[in-house]
Amino acid sequence: MILWGLLGPETLASERRTRTLRLGATVRTFNDLAVPGLGGVWFGKQLLLALLGVAIAERIRQSGKRAQNIEVANAVEALACWLALDSSGWESDPRLRGARKLFGRQDLSFATVSKRRFYVTQPMRQATVQPLRALGLVEANSERFSAFRLTDHGAAFIDAAWASFKPHKRSVLEHLVLWATGVHDDVKNSGELKRALSPLAPMSDNAREFLRERIVQGDNTGASRRRRALDWVESLRQRRRPIAWTEKPPMVDELHWRDLRAGALFFTARDAAIALLDEIESYVGNSADRRMCLDAALPATVVEKLRSLRGHAQTFLDDGYDPSPAKDATAFCGECAEEVDVRVLEKLLLREGLVLRQRGREIVPGLAFRGDPAKGADSTRSPEEEGTEVEIGEVVPLPEGISRRVHNLFYMNLDMQCQLGEWLTQPQ
Repeated sequence: MILWGLLGPETLASERRTRTLRLGATVRTFNDLAVPGLGGVWFGKQLLLALLGVAIAERIRQSGKRAQNIEVANAVEALACWLALDSSGWESDPRLRGARKLFGRQDLSFATVSKRRFYVTQPMRQATVQPLRALGLVEANSERFSAFRLTDHGAAFIDAAWASFKPHKRSVLEHLVLWATGVHDDVKNSGELKRALSPLAPMSDNAREFLRERIVQGDNTGASRRRRALDWVESLRQRRRPIAWTEKPPMVDELHWRDLRAGALFFTARDAAIALLDEIESYVGNSADRRMCLDAALPATVVEKLRSLRGHAQTFLDDGYDPSPAKDATAFCGECAEEVDVRVLEKLLLREGLVLRQRGREIVPGLAFRGDPAKGADSTRSPEEEGTEVEIGEVVPLPEGISRRVHNLFYMNLDMQCQLGEWLTQPQ
């Protein structure tokens, strides 16, 4: 059984369809070179809600009772999303998860909210593991969320965010400790608690200032890159036209820019490979015998995707720079740049395995085969139910292909300027 929210395989639930292509370490390397330490967070409440869960669990354990960080943090996030959705008339927003699963639920006792099936299987909390440690908000002997302990900086962040909120004349932390221990289950009727927890509500001025300080503090390379990247995205806040790779910003140094560009070339090739596999999946799903023969003439649409992949892979190779571990990006692009189409497909299928697989000289469905990637998740469990990240449709003025981490930092900067909600709702 897969336990709710455990940090485990990269193919949990709907992520069983995620095509990692055995490039997980390479992807993480390019992302960390782009914006070190910020993981997948893109607005401050993600960090605060996860941190609050750790703080509540600690308080409960100090009283001699049992509490797990993951269980409590997931429940706090579920409660925050329910309160925000209920207050907004159940309108969707990229900052909220679980609208379909949470709709109609009225029992908000901790015993109910903490159940594995109450909320999504991929909470936002999962994206906070790296930044909570990198920003000094928690300490631990491992990277496991269950091992996190609140630091003085973490406690100060919580205080900066919620010192002025007094639900039922208690601090937010004290009130939710009572909720999590079953002493006080009234979490629906406090406007203070709704405003405090809602991912849609901006952080307090003190919390925004505190978070910015944690992002830029430090004298190591990671902190320096975060500072420079934050200065860069701030300079782009009023811009709408994406910049080109020939327009290096003055605040970003040459090596950082080179790492960013190499990452973009790699991500573009990786995405082209996924697009090719999607095209093959669609072809197989629409064929009468649900297979594609490697010895027959390849469909024109597949050949077109192959040509695109080969071109992007060769562009990465021609750039001649690869900071990935063991030059894995070069190895991948070398496989994709092969001149023989079938050899490219065979090597991609070896990396793929879950959605498509090779059987003899044929491509046939794998365990996670869906048949038409454009249709979205199957009817059993939708991406919204799983909590998978919603793609934000806004035009961000960043170079093509750049790490998603830089997009996230752009949004985080808007959040720290109290402008994220306006950005997400304005016409683009």
